[in-house]
Amino acid sequence: MMIEYNPEFLEKKPIFSANELDYLDSLQKDMALEYFLESKSLNEKFGFDFIYTSAQIEGNTYTKAETLSLLEMGITAGGKKHTDAIMILNLRNVFDKIMSDEITIDRHSLHNIHSLIARDLVQDKNLGTMRQTHIDAISGCAYMPLPSSERLYTEMAFLLEEYKKFENPFERALYLHNNIAYLQYFEDCNKRTARSFQFISLKNDNIMPLVITQDSKEIYAQYRAALVEYYEKGEYSSSKAFFIQNYALMSSYFRYSKLDKEQQKISTNKSKPKPTKIKRR
Repeated sequence: MMIEYNPEFLEKKPIFSANELDYLDSLQKDMALEYFLESKSLNEKFGFDFIYTSAQIEGNTYTKAETLSLLEMGITAGGKKHTDAIMILNLRNVFDKIMSDEITIDRHSLHNIHSLIARDLVQDKNLGTMRQTHIDAISGCAYMPLPSSERLYTEMAFLLEEYKKFENPFERALYLHNNIAYLQYFEDCNKRTARSFQFISLKNDNIMPLVITQDSKEIYAQYRAALVEYYEKGEYSSSKAFFIQNYALMSSYFRYSKLDKEQQKISTNKSKPKPTKIKRR
């Protein structure tokens, strides 16, 4: 049985519990956004992870090594679909855009980011514009999105207004992610657009955004299953559990990175020769 679009899913409601928000706040304190923005190594590491894992979620066949060769040297992998390479390069362009610009959460930005994500993957007429065709079904679930119509336009307007009502940045970001994906506003690349705007939302709130760091088919499957749950039931339980789990993994990486940096400083200071005191006669 098909499950039709439910406008109530877009309405503001509590997402995380008070304890969950306290835990997320404690995690983000170990991940100062400034530290990420100023660290070339962290920027490169999480930039690659953002690109690679986002592509893997969409079924991209490039390995980590092939992705690195494409990004650093422009070498495409033999025997792989050309669209896989385009997807990766588009995601890099989006990440660079997000990192270099201040992006507001509005319809214009939504269209602009989608035009980067979907370039050469959809027809030009569908690039950065609201879809003009119906989506009959979504693979792996019973959800049937809203038909293309004036209502699709107004529902996006409602989504963007509801987003502003959230006070907590984590709830705001997850709401935006799930409902951009749920609305299926574009012809294609909706989940990639949703993940990008979750990142933008947290960055705008001066909080380290979520980046999936683990290359795991199980984690990718968990992400997709969490969205299916939301599509069919409007429940955030699996989505927020996924967010918390992967945010904690990021926090651990930050702590180890800082500890390693401190140990390197100590080691460097110890290796410096002490100045020799010359006695006066």
